Amino acid sequence: MHDQLDNHYFERYKRHILIKNIGGRGQKKLVQAKVLLVGLGGIGSTVLQHLAAAGIGKIGLVDQDTVALSNLQRQTIYTFEDIGRKKVRVASNFVKNLNKNVNISEYDFFLNANNSTSVIREYDIVLDGTDNVESRELINQHCVKLGKPLIFGGVSGWEGLVSLLVYKNSACFSCIFTNSEKIPVFFDCSSEGVLGVTTSLVGTLMVAETIKLICNTGQLLTNKLLICDALSGVTEILNVQKNEQCNVCQPNK
Repeated sequence: MHDQLDNHYFERYKRHILIKNIGGRGQKKLVQAKVLLVGLGGIGSTVLQHLAAAGIGKIGLVDQDTVALSNLQRQTIYTFEDIGRKKVRVASNFVKNLNKNVNISEYDFFLNANNSTSVIREYDIVLDGTDNVESRELINQHCVKLGKPLIFGGVSGWEGLVSLLVYKNSACFSCIFTNSEKIPVFFDCSSEGVLGVTTSLVGTLMVAETIKLICNTGQLLTNKLLICDALSGVTEILNVQKNEQCNVCQPNK
């Protein structure tokens, strides 16, 4: 809540406050919110910029990687001088320079079965910007276990996917993707390639979903899968269903 004591609070956020379904009350909710961002790659770079600019009160950053030259094509918070540095450290400094009132927690490791629960428990919402199926499934399992909303984003080439999972008994990641043939395509940009703009597009949509969720407004992407294709300019929303036989979110059925 430090930002509310800042003389520049209204000036910084007045464009949010002027929006009818955000207003002063919604901005206060954003300042009080705690969001965990897992993955500081292309999606995570865009997500982090907009979360911090929006005034999210606490942001947790999870990543063990260091900055590489190949990252700079899409991971826009890093510079050439950052190559070889820890992503969590560079990202944390980026946020501090953008909005000093955001509280940052750094987790310089990859989530695993032993540490995921203790980290995820501290946050209201989890944003998944990772790039492999194993991490996606692990994050999903712990969000289900702890009842934490999970906003998912995936990219491949010119295409992107976004969904809100594990919210008010909605579908989880495993419900939608366990048997999907799209899994290898959307979680391996190292072999499939990815347009930098696509990661920015997906990251922006994820933050929009985060703000809607925190401010309790708009139509959320629960039981829906938003698919955007930057090459054709087409965006569509598919209805998906909770799998009543899912072994993650319906283990006792």
